Amino acid sequence: VSTQSTGSSGINAEYGIPWQAYFQRVLSSRNYKVARALSFCASFGCFAAAVPSVVIGLITINTDWPAVIGYELTADTAKLAVPLTLLNLTPPAVAFIGLGAVSAAVMSSTDSSILGVSTMFTRNVFCNVIYRKASDRVSLWFLRGTVIVNTVIAMLIAIFVKSVYGLYLICSDLVFILLFPHLCLVVWFPKMTNKYGMIAGFGTAFFLRVLAGEPVLKYNAVLKYPYYMEPTYDANGDIEAYGYQRFPFRMLCMVLNLLITLITSYAFRMLFTKVPSLKEYDCLGAVKDFEAEEYNEEFKAGEKKNAESSRL
Repeated sequence: VSTQSTGSSGINAEYGIPWQAYFQRVLSSRNYKVARALSFCASFGCFAAAVPSVVIGLITINTDWPAVIGYELTADTAKLAVPLTLLNLTPPAVAFIGLGAVSAAVMSSTDSSILGVSTMFTRNVFCNVIYRKASDRVSLWFLRGTVIVNTVIAMLIAIFVKSVYGLYLICSDLVFILLFPHLCLVVWFPKMTNKYGMIAGFGTAFFLRVLAGEPVLKYNAVLKYPYYMEPTYDANGDIEAYGYQRFPFRMLCMVLNLLITLITSYAFRMLFTKVPSLKEYDCLGAVKDFEAEEYNEEFKAGEKKNAESSRL
């Protein structure tokens, strides 16, 4: 358990950089000083926002619940700690406002997340990869359908997955494996990547991660890495504990994503560059993106040179 807890803490601490909520605001900052100040201030803000949760947790642990509600909190009812604390240990007005605020925050986060995910998928995948000539009307209808699909998926996850913290860890897991290498490549090595490499790396890493199993989603691994802990069963043959990986497979999937993206991008760029007759089949614009990056660099270099000449 301690190993899993340490790994979970590492995921939360180290894998949070590629989160959309963070780097979207950093990249939209006016300059690097504003981005740096925003990052440092946000770190203290996150720490301050965690204080009420810690306080409520300490109150919950030290409360004599059998005397308050007639039974002790167990692992199954621990998720009700916040509403029970607000309902039974605060005045009615505070409980009403507190529970209403929690409900409003949950609903607000849910609908904004669904709309954000649907919008990004429509813009980045459907419009830029699948159907690049889509009109605004087609994109709008696809966005509406994506919202419905994401809502159904979120509903099913909420029904069948009982751990919110486990879902958060899965999100951190996927962000690190799938988005972190692409973010690094796009920021630091934009000329070395293209859509073919991104799709190949993303697909391979996602496939390997799914095969590795996930106890939170209640399925065992198909691909067992070294030191895999087998699931345990009770006398009736029912699963007591799902198997889990002790090998650092997340890091392996991330590195493979990075390498496959680079290799595939280079292979497709060389293919369309060395064989001009195949350029007409470059449906994802590997050569066009590469030439655009070179043009932008040359343009910036020319502007910088002109600026230096004007100073002299």
